[in-house]
Amino acid sequence: MKLFLSTIATASLAIAAQPALAQQAEAPAATEMAPVSDSELENFIIAASMIGNLQQNAEMEKAEKDQKAIQILSQAQLTPTRFNSIGAALQTDKNLQARAEQAVTKLRAQQAEG
Repeated sequence: MKLFLSTIATASLAIAAQPALAQQAEAPAATEMAPVSDSELENFIIAASMIGNLQQNAEMEKAEKDQKAIQILSQAQLTPTRFNSIGAALQTDKNLQARAEQAVTKLRAQQAEG
């Protein structure tokens, strides 16, 4: 988890510009989505931040980025479909957006402590 927390500095940007994780999984309609737990939301924020940083790496090929993104999601206990669903919901769900902002604040405070 410490490895994940080192990337929280860019989490706010990662949420706003959440990269669609490949065409490997389509996000289902928001009405079909199961509720997002606080721990799942934190895992999403961390994964989105790490994947955002990964996507900015110009030295890596797309296939390698995709493979590493899948590894990040696996560590975060998220499937590509669930990741994309949460990202899509964050675009329109004001309550989820507020919860995400609170989670980012919490994660940054944890990072500052450790």
